[in-house]
Amino acid sequence: MLIIAEKPSVARKIASFLSNKFKVLSKFPPLIYFKLNNEKVYITSALGHLFTLSDLRKDMYYPSFNYKWVPAYIEDKIYVKKKFINILKRFRNENKIIIATDYDIEGELIGYNILRFIFNRNNAYRMIFSAITRKDILYAFYNLKEMNLSFALAGETRHIVDWIYGINLSRALTKAIRHYVKKVVLSIGRVQGPTLKLVYEREREIESFKPEPYYLLFFQTKAKFMYPNIIKDYKQALELKNRCNNYLKIEKVIKKKVILNPPYPYNLSDLQQDAWKLYRISPKRTLDIAQKLYEQGYISYPRTESQKLPFTINFREIFESLSKINLYKEYIAITLRKEKLIPNNGPKDDVHPAIHPTGEIPKNLNKKEFLIYDLVVRRFIATFLDHSYYYYIKVLARSNDIPFIYEYKFKDRLLESEWIRVYWKIYSKEFESILFKEGEILRGYPKIEKRYTEPPPRYSPASLVKKLEELELGTKATRPQIVYILYKRRYIKGRKAIQITTLGRVVIEILEQYIPEIFSVELTRKLEKNLHLIEKGKVYLKEKTIEEAKEIVLQACSEIKEKEKEIGYKLYQKYKELKKKK
Repeated sequence: MLIIAEKPSVARKIASFLSNKFKVLSKFPPLIYFKLNNEKVYITSALGHLFTLSDLRKDMYYPSFNYKWVPAYIEDKIYVKKKFINILKRFRNENKIIIATDYDIEGELIGYNILRFIFNRNNAYRMIFSAITRKDILYAFYNLKEMNLSFALAGETRHIVDWIYGINLSRALTKAIRHYVKKVVLSIGRVQGPTLKLVYEREREIESFKPEPYYLLFFQTKAKFMYPNIIKDYKQALELKNRCNNYLKIEKVIKKKVILNPPYPYNLSDLQQDAWKLYRISPKRTLDIAQKLYEQGYISYPRTESQKLPFTINFREIFESLSKINLYKEYIAITLRKEKLIPNNGPKDDVHPAIHPTGEIPKNLNKKEFLIYDLVVRRFIATFLDHSYYYYIKVLARSNDIPFIYEYKFKDRLLESEWIRVYWKIYSKEFESILFKEGEILRGYPKIEKRYTEPPPRYSPASLVKKLEELELGTKATRPQIVYILYKRRYIKGRKAIQITTLGRVVIEILEQYIPEIFSVELTRKLEKNLHLIEKGKVYLKEKTIEEAKEIVLQACSEIKEKEKEIGYKLYQKYKELKKKK
């Protein structure tokens, strides 16, 4: 029996869960041996993708559709991958093979390619788990499934389509500019193009925006009461100010109780948004940390869109384990008093449950790892607790005959409610504790502030990932990577507020002029939907999707070839400007 994990660390964990008498025959690449019920068991791993797509032509010719799967070390030059392949080759005659990679389209493709290109077969047993804990691994091992061919083919189709776009458009751009300058490489990808265009369009909105002045009249007391209307004329604002007294009289206090339900369990997108909002941890870094916490067995599989926690999870057992951590003890005590533990599940679902702690007590986490783990635990606890409430308060007042309003959220007993206390850091800045009485007199003074209308804000890494999700571009796993690649290619810059660089602008403007369809959100979304349908079982769409991608790229390449020197010259002129600025 041979078990193949996705990474060495996971292989070692699986071995430790299945046997306490194993032998390490090789540390890296891992090869672990033990006997189980008199059967020989070997465990090894991949190192991510061991096979990748390569062009059979090694020149810069385009359009090229002569792709072939080859050992990844030939293309990525990570030669240690050859050692992983060589270990797997030693088991070519093994009858029972168990794939234990992550259960998603990438993990399934990793296993599928190993089976095809090393073992000359296309199916095997499958361990399916959403957390790397003893309980989950043992259950997966003793309840083996078959490979999910739909996942594997969806993964393969995505790789092929992305290869067709990336290799050809990048070659086209590079060959065009190399008519005038050598050793310059330009590149663009299938989803990176529309993503870059989003940044470009936002930048254009900001540049073309013409701010207009307006005036705010407010009355400063223990709170800032606002005149209810925006004033565009300064003379009008001054006239209103001069009619005010040096005090306000509270005429009416409107109080409305608002129910505040506990949050849904975390999916990847929600975790990324909170990590950015609270700690400025980028979506890619959040995913990397969450993946590491998963591989260490501390949280469940993070690449999920689900906002649901199934009742097959032993919630009480997880809480009892987490109660050993002093930081969460008092909150968990409230939870465990409940007769039934029912999470506030959201509408979104996936093959993996929402992200949750496994109950394993973490050790030696660095600062950012702890912050992400802490978010996951607090969200998990909060979703089981009762709803809270606050009061929305609207205070109507007058100074002489001039009306003023103050609106706010009053926390009242908010901090005594269950889920808000555990999750307070998310909401703490939104609530106030002051109260007003009808008839109350407040001393203060009126003031005018000149303001200007503002353009739309630039995207942050988190809001750009969120926008891609809304537009259904990319996947939960690839969206952070897409943004990261744009940074790496120096098409965008700015850690908190993303700006398009001169290079990014040049690429967009020239390709928009000659092949605008490459940046079409609709075309990209259509391909994404096909990929999603293949994942769901409609594998007959694989060839159709690949052919559609070829047609799009073929047309784009033809248009570039026709005006290659013209496009190259424009790229070169912009390139020279860039060099001068440096």
